[in-house]
Order: sequence, then C-alpha cells, then structure tokens
Amino acid sequence: MRIVHFKSAIKSIALIFLTSVFCFNALAEQASIKGKKTLVVYFSQPENINPTDVDGRTGASVIVKNDKTLGSTQYIASIIQKQTQGDLFRIETVTPYPLEHEPLIRFAEKEQQENVHPALKNKLNNLNDYDVVFIGYPIWWYKMPMALYSFFDQYDFNGKTIIPFTTHGGSHFSGSISEIKRLEPNANILSDGLAISRNDVADNDTEKDVIEWLNDLKNK
Repeated sequence: MRIVHFKSAIKSIALIFLTSVFCFNALAEQASIKGKKTLVVYFSQPENINPTDVDGRTGASVIVKNDKTLGSTQYIASIIQKQTQGDLFRIETVTPYPLEHEPLIRFAEKEQQENVHPALKNKLNNLNDYDVVFIGYPIWWYKMPMALYSFFDQYDFNGKTIIPFTTHGGSHFSGSISEIKRLEPNANILSDGLAISRNDVADNDTEKDVIEWLNDLKNK
C-alpha cells in the first residue's frame, strides 16, 4: 500500500508541475506591455521606385503615406513607436542591399542559400534598458531576412518579451516566429504577432488596426 501511495504522490506532483509549466507559459505569452520600457526594432529595405509610379496603395516594399515615401515595415514600426512612446532602432547592413527589385530578390536568395549573416552598420548599446522589444521585418523567400539573424547573433534577449511584426507578400510569418524562438530560447516570444500584407499597408484602416492590436497587448 505504501508503494501505491508513493506512486500516486509522484504522479500528482508531476501533474502539478506540468500544469504549472503550462500556466506559466500561457501567462508569459499574455504578458502586458503596459508600463514597460519599450524598444521598436525594424529592418526595412525600400526599393528604388519613383513615388509617382506608386499607386494609392503600395508598390513592392514602398508606400507613399502623408506625402512621404517609406518602407512598408518602416511605416508600421513608426506607428508602433508613436503609440508605445518607445525608442526606435533600424537594423542596417554595412553593405547596402540592391535598390532595384530583381537584383534585390536575387541577392537575398543567394544570401539565404549561403547562410550569410551580414555585418551590421549600427550597434545597440542599451538593450538592457528595455523590457519589451518589438521586432519587425519583411519576409524574403519565406524567411526573415538574414540581417535579422545577424541581429540575434549579437544580442541576448534573455528574460525579455519579443513581439514580432511583419509586412509580407502573402506568406504571413512563414515560420519566422518559430525561428526566433529557436534563436532566443530564453526570451518570452509572443506567437500572436502582427502580420500585414504589403498590399494592405497603405490602406486607411491599417493604422487603426495596428492601434487596436497594441491596445489588446496593453490590456492583457
């Protein structure tokens, strides 16, 4: 009888442990951004497109909004920064990417195939100051750009909350959130990131949609 009781006790302890882990992970993914020191990081590669050739919605990775020509991801990052009052940091590479569309996508494809982690131009010196880091990027060849791999190589996000956002051509996050989790296993990475089609970025409702998403994060 003692053996039976002992086994039952072990099973109960194991069940409590697994339940606690599940609840902790669920709560971690619902961590509120309200009152947290926030950084908005983005990688955006606007292409060399004449603004007069961009229609009222979007052209490739470029939009015209309020008479300004912006990269799609750059525009979303600017909305997040404004609403959160966070700091803004742009990921840039030492060697610039091609500005023309076709050379750019071929360059990005080769970079992926050769697993190149390009050198970055700017350094972030105060990551420890932030609790929450929004990280935005386009999707290139069904992956986040290799410049993001360079960024994650350089910094330790242990204990921080990472909130991904992307502008894409139809593939949404395309597995990139799982990849960020692999690269930063000790960070709290929200699976419920923001994915906006680049065809919708310049829509009048986009800013409202971003604000509603942020408000949901603040109220969790």
